[in-house]
Amino acid sequence: MLLVLLLVGLVFGPKDCVATCREEPARDCEAICDANGRNCTIRALVLLPDDNMYQASLPRVLPILKVAEQQIRSKSLIPSHIDFEWLAHDTKCDASLGVIKAMDGIIKQCAQVIFGPVCDYSLAAVSRITKYFNSQGTPLISVGGSTYDFEQKKTDCNDEFYMLLRTGMLSFETISELTINVMKRHNWSHSIFYYERDGQRSVAGMHTCFLMMKSLGKQMRNENMTFAQFPLEPNLTNRTEEMRREIGNKHASK
Repeated sequence: MLLVLLLVGLVFGPKDCVATCREEPARDCEAICDANGRNCTIRALVLLPDDNMYQASLPRVLPILKVAEQQIRSKSLIPSHIDFEWLAHDTKCDASLGVIKAMDGIIKQCAQVIFGPVCDYSLAAVSRITKYFNSQGTPLISVGGSTYDFEQKKTDCNDEFYMLLRTGMLSFETISELTINVMKRHNWSHSIFYYERDGQRSVAGMHTCFLMMKSLGKQMRNENMTFAQFPLEPNLTNRTEEMRREIGNKHASK
C-alpha cells in the first residue's frame, strides 16, 4: 500500500515541481485524463522477473499491488474516476532486457511511473535513463537497490539515479554498518570474508553476495580496518584446504 500511496503522491503532488532533464514536448498520453478531463488512467509499468525463484516476482508482487489499489480506493484516497492500469513486463532479471522492456512500456504504452526492477544490475540500467523518459522524466519506485551507489544523492539531473525512489527497509550499507559495529565491540580490525559470488541470487539477482562484499569492503576501508575477501568455489563439500590456503599466516592470529 505504501508504494501505491507514493505513486499517488507523485502524480497528485505539487505541480510547480519540474523535473525536466531534457527539452522534450509532452505527449498527449502523458496526461492522466484526456483534454476533456475524462478517461483518467494511471499507467504503471511493473518490471520484474516472471519467475518465483526471485523473492520479488510478477506472480508475487502484482496481486499485492492490486490489493494496495483496493485499499486506497476503500479509504477514498484517490478519486473514484481514476483507473489504474498495471503493465506487467518480464525482465528475467536481465539488465539489457530490463532496459528494452522499460522503453517498450514508455514508448508503446505511455507509462507514467515504473515499479521495479529489483535485481541490482537491471535496476541500475533502467534507473539511469528514466530521467529522460517522457517530458519530465518518469519516477521509478523499487524495493531493490541495496548497493552503495543507489544511496547517493538524487536531487538534480546530474545525479546518476535521479528519478529512483528506494523504499526498501534494508541495504548492504546498513548490513555493513552492523558488521563493523560488532567487530569494533570485540576490538576486531582484521578480517577475511568467504562468500558465494552468486549466493542469495533470489534477493537481487546475479552477484548479490559479491555486491554485498563491495559495500562492506568500502566501509571497512573507510574505518581503516583490514578487509580481505575470497569467493568460494562452487560445488565443494570440503572447505578445509581452501580455508587453510587462503587464511594461512597472513590472516591467522594466535
